[in-house]
Amino acid sequence: MIQTASAPETAQITKQPACPVCLHSDTTRFAFERHGDFIYSCGSCSLEFQFPQPSEEKLASIYSGDYFLGSTNAEALENQRALKRATAVLYLDVLASFLKRNARLLEIGCGHGEFLLEAQCRGYAVEGLEYSQHATAEANSQLGRNAVRVGSPEMDCLDPSAYSLIAAFDVIEHLRRPRQTMEYLHTALEPDGMIAIVTPSLDSWSRHLLGRHWMEYKTEHLTYFGRKSLARLLDITGFTDVQFVPNYKTLNLAYVSAHFERFPVPAATPMMRLLHRIAPAKLARRPVNVVASGVMAMARKGR
Repeated sequence: MIQTASAPETAQITKQPACPVCLHSDTTRFAFERHGDFIYSCGSCSLEFQFPQPSEEKLASIYSGDYFLGSTNAEALENQRALKRATAVLYLDVLASFLKRNARLLEIGCGHGEFLLEAQCRGYAVEGLEYSQHATAEANSQLGRNAVRVGSPEMDCLDPSAYSLIAAFDVIEHLRRPRQTMEYLHTALEPDGMIAIVTPSLDSWSRHLLGRHWMEYKTEHLTYFGRKSLARLLDITGFTDVQFVPNYKTLNLAYVSAHFERFPVPAATPMMRLLHRIAPAKLARRPVNVVASGVMAMARKGR
């Protein structure tokens, strides 16, 4: 349970912040501070969000060439890519029954392109939109063509009614204006097109266990959703037939340990460090499908 705290002085100099989803300001309150970031919660839709948001300069310093785990170590990078490719298989297995053959897919924030590569192997026409120039180059190299371009869904860069599926995996929590972005993505879907979102969930067991020390409370994560706020966002922005499924990811001990080193959590980080140190190398790299902190939401474009 997160306890109510006094609002920070920096936030008191302006009016009460409005919720990025339901736009209410009379139902938001300061919840707590985490790593110098001020977290507010909305009593109407249960969203949690940062206020004020970090500057563009601060975010740019975070989204550097080594943002992705393992990017400075060849063995760790190979481990990360194998896990992401395996996770992409899980995601596509969930989505396959909703997609027609030769469907046109767009992934927002596609990283190094593992999901697009797996989808391309299954015969889908794939495109990607990625914020990082370095990641875009890596993705296109993996795909063997220039299917990914540098850009953001917060800018006007997508054709209307163009895609059967828009995938946004671990993206929406990074967006400054999630409601406006979802409205825009709605226009880019063909009639009855589908959106698939994966995001850290306030309803997850890891969030309930760790509370305000949850590893997903990161400076670059501007909003924190649960099922209630995510359903509200999809409904407000014109989507229907919302479905939630457990967000299985393929992980191993080596990756989880590296994540806790990058995003330290009291007690959990030293414990994972010790487990990684004593575990045999083969066991540390053994992949396991787990539900950790996220949820997957799927919805249709409403008419």
